[in-house]
Order: sequence, then structure tokens, then C-alpha cells
Amino acid sequence: MGALRASQFEYDNRMPPAVSESEADGAEERWIDDGIAELMARRDFVFQRRLRPQMGVTFERFAQAVDEFVMGQLGLSGISNSVLGRLVLAARCKVTSDAAAAADEILSVANPESALEEIARQLLTPFAKEGVLAQAEEAQ
Repeated sequence: MGALRASQFEYDNRMPPAVSESEADGAEERWIDDGIAELMARRDFVFQRRLRPQMGVTFERFAQAVDEFVMGQLGLSGISNSVLGRLVLAARCKVTSDAAAAADEILSVANPESALEEIARQLLTPFAKEGVLAQAEEAQ
């Protein structure tokens, strides 16, 4: 009888299952992740719902947000005064390794790729619900 009581006690005091993210939240996260990949590949991530204007994030807007981030980083210590000049020269001379090194120096973060993805995420998040709805409309 002790085993039965122990089992009943365990059952009665069991916590509810952990709250998992809803299907809508998961769809929005997937939509944002897809958008990040598109923006990082230098492509616009825009959509249009029925009878509504086009929305989303263009690559130009993403580049502008990266520019704003970089301009905020330029005043930090540890960044060379010539970094922008070196970046332009390396890009014009097609020395990609020097251009990448200068870009990483300007970003001044531990993981530049993650920083760029986070900038894209912040731009895309306000459009996620509408973007998922547009995908659903398209699928119909």
C-alpha cells in the first residue's frame, strides 16, 4: 500500500508541464531567422499582405542600421583613427582579408557576425506577425 500512496502523492503534487512557446511564436522566430539570412545575403526581405502596402526590411535599411551602429563604435578606445580609410582602400584594392579585419575592428565586438545578426533581428521583429500572416495568405 505504501507504493500506491507514494505514487498518488507524486501524481497529486506533480507540476504542470513547462510552458512551451506557442506555434505562432515559433513561426515568428522562423520568419525572423529567414529574414536574417536574406539580409546577411544582401537581399531585401519584404512582403505584402492583401490590399496593404509592401512592408519589411530592405538591404539598404539594414546597411543603414549597420552604419549607425558603426558610427557609434568609432569613438571607442582601441579603434584606430585610420580604420575607415583602411577599410575603403582594402575594398577598392580588393584585399578582402584587410577589409574584413578593418570591418571587425570597427564593429569592436567579440563576435561581429552575431552583432550583425542582432541588428537584423531588431529591424525584423516589428514585422514578424504581419510577415507570418502574409506567408499564410500566400499559402492559401
